[in-house]
Amino acid sequence: MKALVTGATGFVGSHLVEELVQRGHEVHCLVRRTSNLQWLKGLPVRLVYGDVASKESLGAAVAGKDYIYHVAGVIQGKSQWAFDRANFFGTVNLLRACWRYNAGVRRFVLVSSLSAGGPSGRRRPVREEDPPRPISLYGKSKWKAEQAAGEFIGRFPLTIVRPPAIFGPRDRGMYPFFKALKKGIVVRVAGERKANFVYVKDVVAGTILAGEAEVAIGQTYYIAGERAYTWREFAQTAARVAGQAVREIVVPARVVRAVGVFNSVAAALTGKARMLDWQKSREILQPYWLCDTSKAKRELGYQPTYSLEQGLTETIRWYEEEGWL
Repeated sequence: MKALVTGATGFVGSHLVEELVQRGHEVHCLVRRTSNLQWLKGLPVRLVYGDVASKESLGAAVAGKDYIYHVAGVIQGKSQWAFDRANFFGTVNLLRACWRYNAGVRRFVLVSSLSAGGPSGRRRPVREEDPPRPISLYGKSKWKAEQAAGEFIGRFPLTIVRPPAIFGPRDRGMYPFFKALKKGIVVRVAGERKANFVYVKDVVAGTILAGEAEVAIGQTYYIAGERAYTWREFAQTAARVAGQAVREIVVPARVVRAVGVFNSVAAALTGKARMLDWQKSREILQPYWLCDTSKAKRELGYQPTYSLEQGLTETIRWYEEEGWL
C-alpha cells in the first residue's frame, strides 16, 4: 500500500512514518526543500517536495496513494491568519488536490486536536458528538480544518482524529518542562487542573486504526492515554521516572495571563511567535481538558498500550541519549 504523510519531518509525523514503514507500506513524505530530514534518515521512504500552502505542488503528491495522513500544521502563530494559512487553508488545498487527482483514495485521515473540540467540564469529558468550543486561535484553525474536511465526506473516504496533549521523543512542545525538571524545578498553575495526555506511539496506533477501519469512514475520534491526570500527578510521575528531586513552584493564574499578554506584544514587535502567548495562556488556564475515548475503543478496538510512566520513561531516556537533557 502507498501512503502519503504530510508533516513527515515533524514530531508526530515522523513517528507515523516509522510505524507505516514497519508495517510494510510504501511511504511517501511530503517535505519542503528547506525541511530538516534528520528523523527520516535511514528510512526507506520516498520524498515528495511540496507544501500544503502551495496548491500547485500537491497534485503529484496525492496521485496514486492509497492512504493520505494529513499531519502537517503549526502550533505557534501571531494571528488567526498565521494559524489558518497552514492548518485550515493547507487542509483545504490538500482535500481539493485529492478530489481532483485521487478521488479513489482508500482513506484520507486528518489529524486534528482536542483544541478543536475545546475544554471540558469537571465531571464529563468531551465527546465526539458535543458541539466544538475552541477557545484559541490554534483550536479555531483546527476546527475550521475539520469543517472543510466535512464538506468532502461523501466524495471520498475521510476520517478525523483528535488527540489531546502529546508527549514523546522528538517533541519540542513539552521539552521546556523536561528541561526544567532536570534542573529540579516543576512549575504549575495554581488551582486544580486536569487533562488527558497521550504518548506519541499510542497516537500513531490510533491514527492508523482510524485510517484502516471501514466503520471509521466519515467519523471523528478522540485518541488519548489510559486516563486523565492532574498536572501535579503528571509532574510527580515524571520526577519519579527521572529519579529527580524537584521543587514545585506554584504560579498564580494572573501571572500566567500577564506573561501571555507580554509575549504576544513582544511577538508583534519582533515578528517572532512565542510559545506562551495570550492564546496559549487561555488554554493553560482552563481547569479541565478531558476527552472520552470510548467511541475509539468500541468502534476501532483502540487501546492505549503505554502507561504514563512507560511513556515518560521512554521520553526522558530519549532526551538524555540525544543530549537534550
